[in-house]
Amino acid sequence: MGDSPAASFRTPATPKTPGKSADPPAWRRNLRWTLLLLSLWAALTFLPAWFARDLPYTVLGWPLSFWMAAYGAPLAYLFIVVVYARVMNRGDDAWDE
Repeated sequence: MGDSPAASFRTPATPKTPGKSADPPAWRRNLRWTLLLLSLWAALTFLPAWFARDLPYTVLGWPLSFWMAAYGAPLAYLFIVVVYARVMNRGDDAWDE
């Protein structure tokens, strides 16, 4: 009974977490990318919604603002997530070396 999976699990002695032991330039780089992508997210969320309703164009009988909100924004959000994942994976690989 003493050989349960939980009993044999050990945590690493020195976990690599962003904190006091983290490399400050790497952590600043992480914060810069996060703030940049968060700003891009906010711009892609609010700017088209604000300005697109004044566009006189229609696509298949629907206003262009509908298409921008329904299809453009989710694709842009997906792009932001992919960029964030790739940048952070490269940063983690550089940090592990």
